[in-house]
Parts: sequence; structure tokens; C-alpha cells
Amino acid sequence: MKIRLEDITEEPTRKSFAGAAGAVNARLAEGREAVEFRLASDLGVDVTYYRAGDDLYFQGTLDTMVEATCARCLGTYGRPLRAPFEFVLAPSRTLEDREELSADDLALSFYSGPEIDLEPLCSEQAILALPTRALCREDCRGLCPVCGVDRNTENCDCHVVESDPRWAALREWKPRAS
Repeated sequence: MKIRLEDITEEPTRKSFAGAAGAVNARLAEGREAVEFRLASDLGVDVTYYRAGDDLYFQGTLDTMVEATCARCLGTYGRPLRAPFEFVLAPSRTLEDREELSADDLALSFYSGPEIDLEPLCSEQAILALPTRALCREDCRGLCPVCGVDRNTENCDCHVVESDPRWAALREWKPRAS
């Protein structure tokens, strides 16, 4: 969705639109998230925007369905994603006028030209709203490292002794009898 700069006033305006899931999925495919997440439905965006001087303020909510591959059991699952967002756009000349960036400048994005394209900005917000690790559920037991069975659905008789190899020499050490 594109908004002409002249249409952004000091009075807040509310709009809703659907962003194509393909654009977000293409960006996800570029990074490590390619095997973990993908949008299963279009990105629903409900946004309110207004102007304060030359700065443009946007806040709203993203709503979509996410499909993911669990990092522990490798099962595929779906989950709704509903996330609030807000960002500020400043004119690009603001950046050029400054000799040094401050911490506040790092929170800003910049615009130039006669219109703002919200789709890439909202796609970025959707990616930022994804969890850092895909888990089908918090208590997922994962796969057995010996036989590979999904421990969420089946039990196995494998015994896994996890030990730190750095302690191997001490396990073999036997104290002398006095």
C-alpha cells in the first residue's frame, strides 16, 4: 500500500490493507529463517498514521498465520501471529544534515520521494515479530538422539548419557590407596 506524502496530515488516519505473503516469504528465504518460518496467509495490516512536522508516525497491528518447523522435533505447525508495531519515518535530508548519528537516530527510518510504500516496512515488522526460535510448544521433548523417534508421540528405551568430554580424564582416574 502506497500513501502519498501530501495525504498524510496532522490528523490521524486509519487504514487497513492486506500485504502479499509472498513478499515476506521471499525475504525469509534470504536468511536462516527459511527453514523455520513462512507466512501461510496474507499479512493483514491495520495502521494509523499522521504527520508531526516532517516526521511521519505509524502504529498498528499485523495479523497473519505462520507455518513453522519446530527446532526440536522437526514437526510442522501453524500458529496465528498478531503483533503491534510502530515506527517513525524522517525525511532523508535529516540524515544528511547530521555529522554524527545519535542513539535516537538508530530508531528512525528515512523516506524520500512523493510517497511511502508501507508494504516493505510492514514486512520487516512481521519478520521482527517472529519468535527467535520455532517451537511447536514450550515443553516439546524433541527427537531422540539415538533412534530418532519423536519423543512427543512415542517413548523409546534408549539411554542417553550426556557428559562433557572435557571430564573424561577424571572419570578414568583412580585414587591410590594409602
